[in-house]
Amino acid sequence: MFGLMKRADRLAYCGCCKTMGAMYGQRSRLLLNHDMVFLGELLMARRGEPEWEKAHRSFNCMAMPKKNPPELEYAATVAVVLAHFQIGDQAEDSGRWWWRPLQRLISPAYRKAAARLRASGFALDELTALLESQRAREARAWSLEDVAEPTARAAEMVFSQGAPELGSIGRRFGTLIYVLDAWEDRAKDAKSGDFNALAAFPGVGGRAEILALVESLEKDLPAALAARLRWNVEERLGMRPRLMHGACRKSAKERWRAAVEFAWGMKEREGAGFWKGAAVLATVPLLAFFAPHQVRSAESWKQSLGLAMNLMAFGAMMANVQTPGPPVEPEKKKGFSNCCGNCCGNSCDCDCCCDGCCDSCDCG
Repeated sequence: MFGLMKRADRLAYCGCCKTMGAMYGQRSRLLLNHDMVFLGELLMARRGEPEWEKAHRSFNCMAMPKKNPPELEYAATVAVVLAHFQIGDQAEDSGRWWWRPLQRLISPAYRKAAARLRASGFALDELTALLESQRAREARAWSLEDVAEPTARAAEMVFSQGAPELGSIGRRFGTLIYVLDAWEDRAKDAKSGDFNALAAFPGVGGRAEILALVESLEKDLPAALAARLRWNVEERLGMRPRLMHGACRKSAKERWRAAVEFAWGMKEREGAGFWKGAAVLATVPLLAFFAPHQVRSAESWKQSLGLAMNLMAFGAMMANVQTPGPPVEPEKKKGFSNCCGNCCGNSCDCDCCCDGCCDSCDCG
């Protein structure tokens, strides 16, 4: 992803995903964890921009790199190991049969990742014992700090192994993860009868606790990561509007016209002759019609063709497939005007309010 894609926020996310696939097999990519992507970004912010391979920057999700940034190798390894514990915990708590086959499915990746962590000197046995203490802590329910300790301490261990000075950030980040999950699971846990820390300690103001943790972390994070953390947390708390799919003004005819114009512009930039030009005009309009945001990030015809193997673009295409039905007037949000400007630039002609990405927004 040269140029625009090189500066895209999703490069670390996609890079971590591809690193997992390259190191632990394609199935391990199902275990991609946003929290570990955050760790990878934090490590890269401390150590400088890594050397990205072409496969990392490719729109093709199936293109696997041969060499990965060490920060993402570590984040990918930890993501696999922690996913193993999380799946095991789900299998024990829920009793649902499908968790066991999933656990067996990822066990080869886990064994390889665990061996790699042990070889680096990571105290995996300590981490295992810590995470296994979660049920006992929830059973006695002494305090919020006590039940959050396994997650907080595990994150501290993981972050400090990546860089010793990040231990304090990791501890607070782990506590944030635990409390935020409890906040989001309140209704589900009340229905199922599962333990919920905020329900167990009603005197704790969940939202205030979460925002205090975010404020504490912001002081020690790079500005871009701090801003994204606050945005994401506030969105999950319901303090920011979510992306509304299919609420853009452009008709299918207008979108097609914009897609064709984009294809002609790409043909001119490529300096394409007759045959290549015909191929560009035959393929790019369709891609730009169904996945406009992703295609407009492409800087070459080859990159745009890679979208055929891009999972985010495929999801955007599915989101843009309109089902028959009466026209619905888009819901207007007060206080926002052409509010996709934060993510798509000024070219996004939407009534929706985007939350940091326009992956399925019909932007022109």
